[in-house]
Amino acid sequence: MRRRRLLPLAALGAALLGAWYWFGGTDSGAGPHPQAATVVQTSPAAANPAPKPAQITVKEVVSASGVTIRLQRRPRLSVPAPPYGPAYAELEPAAKAGDRPAQYRLGLLLYECRDVPADKAGLEQTIEHTYETRRRGGWDVDDPANEERTLRRRYQECDGVPAEERGQYRDWMKQAADAGLMEAQLDLPLHLPQGEYCQYISECSPEQRAKQEGLDQEAVDYLGRARDEGSATALWTFGSWYAEGDVLPQNNVEAYASFSALDQVFEAAGEQKRFDAMLADLRSRMRPADLAQADARTRELLSNPQCCALGP
Repeated sequence: MRRRRLLPLAALGAALLGAWYWFGGTDSGAGPHPQAATVVQTSPAAANPAPKPAQITVKEVVSASGVTIRLQRRPRLSVPAPPYGPAYAELEPAAKAGDRPAQYRLGLLLYECRDVPADKAGLEQTIEHTYETRRRGGWDVDDPANEERTLRRRYQECDGVPAEERGQYRDWMKQAADAGLMEAQLDLPLHLPQGEYCQYISECSPEQRAKQEGLDQEAVDYLGRARDEGSATALWTFGSWYAEGDVLPQNNVEAYASFSALDQVFEAAGEQKRFDAMLADLRSRMRPADLAQADARTRELLSNPQCCALGP
C-alpha cells in the first residue's frame, strides 16, 4: 500500500524509522547488552506469554566531555505474535488495571487489526472495493492482489479480537505514553489515527492540512518527553529534525549537539561512533561561536539526570 502523506509528516516517520535502524531494530530497540552491569529496576513482564519480569540495567560511565551518564539498557517491548485473539484476552485485563507495558502492547496489537473486517461478508466487500477504487483506509493501493492476500492473512490472525475494540489502538498507546512509558511516547507518532491523508501540500484540503500539522506537533511533544526521559532514539530524531528543517526549523547548533551527544554515549558504552561524517559536514557550515554553543549544548544534553537509555 503506497502511503500518501504531507511531506513533514513523512519526514517525521523517516526520522523515527531511521532511529530504530541505528538502535537495533523496531519496537523498543536493542535488548540487554553484555557490558551492562547492575540490575537496578524491573518492569512488568512483557512477553507473550511472559514468564519473567523484564529488567532494565544501568551502569555509570563517563563521556568524552567529562560528564558522568547513567547508561540504561531497556528490554524489548514488542507486538505480540499472531494469532492475536489469545494475546488480546491476556493483555486486556492488565491494560485496564493500569499496567503501562500491557497498555502499550495492547495498542500495538489492535493496530495490526485496526482496518481488518471482523466478519466474512465485510472482508469480501472490502476486497472488492479495494479492486474498484485502488484505495483502502485512506491510502492509495498500487497492487490490489497483494492487498487482498494481506487482508485475508490478517483476517485469520485477528480472529478473536473484538471488532468494536480494534480502532482503540491509539487510546491505549496514548494512556501508556501519558503515564510516562518511553516506548509508547516514541511509538505513538508512527501509529496514525485512521482517516484520509495526502502526500503533498497542494493536494491537501484545509482540514487534512490542519490535521497533519497537529500530528506533527503531537510528535514533537511526545518525542520531547522521551528525550527528557533520556531516550537516545528521541535524541537521534530531534537531531534529524533540526538537521533537515522539516518537522522543526533547521538549527545546526541543536543538530550538532544531538549527534555529538549520541556519539559520546556510544563511545562511553564501548560501541562504535556513528556520526563522524555528519558532524564534520555540520562543522563546515558553522562559525566558531556556533560550535562553542553546540559544545555547551552537548554537555547540557549529557547532563540530563536520565541520560541515556539505549533501548527505545
